[in-house]
Amino acid sequence: MGAGLLAPGLTGWKAGCRRLRDGDDFEMGEVVAPVPETLTPRERRRASPAVRLALAVAAEAVEHANVDPKNLPSVFGWAHGDGVVVQRILESLATPKRFVSPTDFHNSIHNVALGYWAIGTGARKACTSVAAHKDTFPASLLKALAQVKCEGTPVLLVVLDTPFMEPLNSVCPIGAPFAFAFVLAPPDCGGSMAALRATYASVVPDAVVPPRTDGLKELWVSNAAARALPLLEHLARGETTALQVPYGPGGRLNLEVAPC
Repeated sequence: MGAGLLAPGLTGWKAGCRRLRDGDDFEMGEVVAPVPETLTPRERRRASPAVRLALAVAAEAVEHANVDPKNLPSVFGWAHGDGVVVQRILESLATPKRFVSPTDFHNSIHNVALGYWAIGTGARKACTSVAAHKDTFPASLLKALAQVKCEGTPVLLVVLDTPFMEPLNSVCPIGAPFAFAFVLAPPDCGGSMAALRATYASVVPDAVVPPRTDGLKELWVSNAAARALPLLEHLARGETTALQVPYGPGGRLNLEVAPC
């Protein structure tokens, strides 16, 4: 399994692991996604900061796992889509002329990050885009793990959430951008950092444990992708654990993690 991470104070998986292990000294920082080198100059200009965020963690996870992205099926979970783009479109529609930017319209579709990923890497395998509001992390993870189990091949999982502008931000506050990616693989592939098992239960979680990193607890509450923080912390620390993630009304995803 490979991993990628880009969030406030967590600039990449390796650096993020060090920060998550030493949570007492954690400080939030600005999230700046690099320009995706796999895209043409024209595509780079059209790709929004949120899309660049998704592509950055996906590329890091694939490099970490040392796999060819062309051969990877993928699951992209984006809780709300690109809120900045949506806000601009709504503002344009509220004017008398109602002219919408073609680039904004292009970037408003929910699977836009997945599309840019396929264009940049040449990926041709099956791809899925998931939007499940606050349940986007467990929904996307369960979909990806089920695909690994059923098809017996590695799957790229990317989950992100990015803030809206005002006034949508007041209605649905996200906090800050957060994105992570895993390359999930069957047990016999080797080279994994940890074994991960998930089961769904139609019962309310016994206890929802927040992340141990104090500086990220507020983001864990507001950002759908940051709901993965407790799992990321245990992976960073190489711990064996069991977690319960709320999933839907009255349900949960039970996660079992063990370092390899």
